Amino acid sequence: MPCLVRTPRIPLFEWLSSNAEKTTYPLAYSNITGVSYEEYLRLTGFSLPANFDLGVDHPHGYHELQKALAGIYQCSPVNIVTSSGGTEANYLVFSSLLSPGDEVIVEQPGYGPLWLTPQTLGARVVPWPRRLEQQFALDLDTLPRLLSKKTKLIVVTNLHNPSGVLIPRQTLQRVADLAALHNVFLLVDEIFLDGAPTPQPSAFGLPNTIVTSSMSKIYGLGGLRTGWIIAPEHVAYQCQSVKSHTTGASSGLSEALNASALLSARGALLERFRARTTENKSFLKSWMAANPDLMTWVEPFGGTICFPRYSADVPSLRLCTELLDSSRVLLAPGEYFFLDRHVRLGFGIDPTLLRQGMKLLEQDLRSRLKK
Repeated sequence: MPCLVRTPRIPLFEWLSSNAEKTTYPLAYSNITGVSYEEYLRLTGFSLPANFDLGVDHPHGYHELQKALAGIYQCSPVNIVTSSGGTEANYLVFSSLLSPGDEVIVEQPGYGPLWLTPQTLGARVVPWPRRLEQQFALDLDTLPRLLSKKTKLIVVTNLHNPSGVLIPRQTLQRVADLAALHNVFLLVDEIFLDGAPTPQPSAFGLPNTIVTSSMSKIYGLGGLRTGWIIAPEHVAYQCQSVKSHTTGASSGLSEALNASALLSARGALLERFRARTTENKSFLKSWMAANPDLMTWVEPFGGTICFPRYSADVPSLRLCTELLDSSRVLLAPGEYFFLDRHVRLGFGIDPTLLRQGMKLLEQDLRSRLKK
């Protein structure tokens, strides 16, 4: 009898979707406030041709989107696979490279699907701890001990989800070199990388390295569901083959809209992102400095998220549930990132909502210390 692997739940997704309508202060989300259609038209100057064929898709990616990505990553179209968002991009990589019994080394704390999706394919996840006491840096000394003959893939996020910490280029180089030495691939999810305060180079081009990203978190265009994989040609070919079994092709209209955004308004969209998050991050930095008895954090390099540890003696799911019920403040439990007594806190929202939400969080945490 064949061994059937049950698809595990993704509790983070369930938590966010089931509580979206219950919150007034949505501090759990990792994306910047979305771009309105009016704003999109103003920034891009895009005009959809009257003869644009809404019945056509592009299995290998809309040609203008390929052009935009090739310019950003300095790669060839044969290295590009477009997808319906970053989640599908990562799924295609896992499905292309993993078989039952393989091992995958994944950072901890880490983004839930990067742990759980490999399990749907029968792979075993080997945690690679990133510790608060070490500023959530990758521990290069422990990595060789985690590798085995069954290891097929090493998975990290840059900027780190959930802490927002940057992995320095020289660290990624060392991980990629070690991966290549053991005939292992390195997957770097770079969905937050464009949210760095200064431009950072992609990991693509390092040995045995694959990167994924999308238009959702930083660009505010997640509703268009456009993501991508940038990979060595033979890996891209495998991912494209697997894509035939998932979406086959992404939305042609979405890819056209996002191609225009990258080609004509990428700088403006990144400036929009930085204007919002710079103010909010500065406020959070002041809040953390004023409340060291309540929370300890590693200041994020950029992006929209951080991962503070709180001092209250309560599990994260209970804390977040009670906070939502009492104050309508929504945080993401650290339990869902495989490290409890932390919360993921998103700061890509309206500054007024962030300040009001943090005030309510402060009141809640102080009341717990007095008990």
